[in-house]
Amino acid sequence: MRKIDSLGGLACLLLTLISCTVSIFTKDYYMHALFVGWLCMLLAYFGFIKQSIIYFMIYSFTTFWLLKMIPSGVVIISPMLLGMLYKFIVPIMAGFLTFKIPSGKLISIFHKLMLPRNFVLILTVIIRFVPTIAGEFRTIKEAMKVRGFTGNFFHILSNPLRTLEYAIVPLIFRSIKVGDELSAAAIVRGIENPIKRDSYYSNKLCKLDIIIITASFVLFILCLI
Repeated sequence: MRKIDSLGGLACLLLTLISCTVSIFTKDYYMHALFVGWLCMLLAYFGFIKQSIIYFMIYSFTTFWLLKMIPSGVVIISPMLLGMLYKFIVPIMAGFLTFKIPSGKLISIFHKLMLPRNFVLILTVIIRFVPTIAGEFRTIKEAMKVRGFTGNFFHILSNPLRTLEYAIVPLIFRSIKVGDELSAAAIVRGIENPIKRDSYYSNKLCKLDIIIITASFVLFILCLI
């Protein structure tokens, strides 16, 4: 059993909501960095050490460039792009954790919240679409490598249009097919059934959920002070 499977759907949704709020209202760089560090710790705890390091390096580079290089007159990289990356990296990290838990936990929470069924169907397809299409992209990448369409990094840079053509076109067609298949699967499983449904997953908060939500909320309050 993966560690991430012990995390509840409600805790993930609340963590994402808190992260979005922190991203919008936090003005202090140090408190913002503190919350990013907290999310990096969560990623590492749940086994996503590589992703934690990558997110931390991206955030460190973005913050350094915004605070040191741009005031010095170095504008090689768009300040708007860096600002968007600085703002959105917090909810992206929380969303990464949310998409890693079993999708059934999130769907169970959506039903408990009494959301409209059409809205739940859309969310269900989106939640299951992202990891599925990521797997499809890896399959396309391997197929391109076998057929010799991709080489080293310099080969990809020297033929960007060809690489995009061989990667994006099949990905678009697969995305359409996967979306239809996921919608059909959700309907077959009775997502449109008006009768109240039970779930395999429990929506109760466990000790780990309470610790994560409490720590995140405390950091959120500190970010607003």
